Amino acid sequence: MASSSSSSSTEHTKFSILASLFNWISKTKTSSRKRSKFRKFIDTFCSPSDYFSAVRLILPNLDRERGTYGLKESVLSVSLIEALGMSRDSPDAFKLINWRKGGANATGANAGNFSLVASEVLQRRQGTTSGGLTIGELNGLLDKLASSENRGEKTSVLAALINKTNTQEMMWIIMIILKDLKLGISEKSIFHEFHPDAEDLFNVTCDLKLVCEKLRDRNQRHKRQDIEVGKAVRPQLAMRVSDAHAAWKKLHGKEVVVECKFDGDRIQIHKNGANVHYFSRNFLDHSEYAHGMSDIIVQNVLDERCILDGEMLVWDTSLNRFAEFGSNQEIANAARDGLDSDRQLCCILFIRLDLKLSFSFSSALR
Repeated sequence: MASSSSSSSTEHTKFSILASLFNWISKTKTSSRKRSKFRKFIDTFCSPSDYFSAVRLILPNLDRERGTYGLKESVLSVSLIEALGMSRDSPDAFKLINWRKGGANATGANAGNFSLVASEVLQRRQGTTSGGLTIGELNGLLDKLASSENRGEKTSVLAALINKTNTQEMMWIIMIILKDLKLGISEKSIFHEFHPDAEDLFNVTCDLKLVCEKLRDRNQRHKRQDIEVGKAVRPQLAMRVSDAHAAWKKLHGKEVVVECKFDGDRIQIHKNGANVHYFSRNFLDHSEYAHGMSDIIVQNVLDERCILDGEMLVWDTSLNRFAEFGSNQEIANAARDGLDSDRQLCCILFIRLDLKLSFSFSSALR
């Protein structure tokens, strides 16, 4: 066992240790054992002054300090092919490109799981010995991957990662890049094991780094933090169910309010005087909406400081209807560039969140 957290440095901890934790948790069925193993890792291999370096790798989908990688499976497959120096006509290249089927023609055992298909390809090209990559080095390379402006630069970073890892470690890095570790343990459980107040603090700040820095001592309770205008608040999302019958069963026959489902982008608008910020459901800052919407918000929303939750869409004035899904960015960019268009951004607002933490529906539908 390594030294205790009081003397160890998170950044100097080998990523192989974290990969071993991922392997163990993913294979363990009992939730309590998963949580205790996570706690033991934090206490043994991480320094309280830098929990964030490790936690951001365990909850990659909540890390907003690093930009997006721009690498979904289709682009990542091509980048890996180039990083490995493979011919695009090779069987393994076909396997990566056709990862949903597990290969070019037949269905493979790992079909539909990109990281497992990639590990099949990698194990024929990587050794089993760890390259000694540390958590600090991995975060540095992931920062570089996120800031890379073209596929060539991203491919170079992936090649460096491949050279510093074995197949098992690289498989987990791919899952970190895709922001889905499939560990079978909820972020709620991880937050609770990290600190009793971690989930509450994250919900009102959407700032994983802040959570790690403020809640270093698990035995010291944190004073409830107020919501701040200008900082994303975690939105409440509907529970996903299989069909309408299952949804009705959940309601237990109670009277309900039904709202129209608009096919746009969920957006959170923070107004502080003339300053307006826009955040997605994943807490990403969408400043591109400012040119097309901020003047309208400032002129029509009477509250000086408030948070609004709604759906950002595009209205087609020539057809007198909402435009098809996926046109928000195009119209936002046109507004930014001062281009005339029959289409304009519009926002359907559902909820106003006041600063006393109470919700009020903008309208009730029967």
